[in-house]
Amino acid sequence: MIDKSIFQQAHLGSIKNALTAYARRQRVTAENIANVETDGYKAQKYRFEDMLQKAGSNTVQTKTTRSGHISSDSSPYHTSGEVAEQALGFDNGVNDVNVDEEMTTLATNELSYRLATRLLSMKYNVLREAVSGRVK
Repeated sequence: MIDKSIFQQAHLGSIKNALTAYARRQRVTAENIANVETDGYKAQKYRFEDMLQKAGSNTVQTKTTRSGHISSDSSPYHTSGEVAEQALGFDNGVNDVNVDEEMTTLATNELSYRLATRLLSMKYNVLREAVSGRVK
């Protein structure tokens, strides 16, 4: 039987969660940009980092008594973000979408997504090499 822990040790779950969050943020940002000229549209924001921080502050401290025990620091947080209205007070004459801010968010998010996909690819390459028996 294959030990499944090899797939969990590489933080694959955390990277996959990050990719999901970046994809959702891109969708919300794209919707804001698409509605820049829609009367009365309220700009939205995908909140993930602050919710992750809240989840991290509610952890229980554990103590390991043996080397084989799992520490509370090693488990990734599982949380999902939420879409909420932005309250920036910006007015473009039609609605509250600041296209410059949205384009900056889009570019930053794209770079973060690219980095996460590259990390995930590297992790899978390491696993592929381990399974095939190749050693560098």
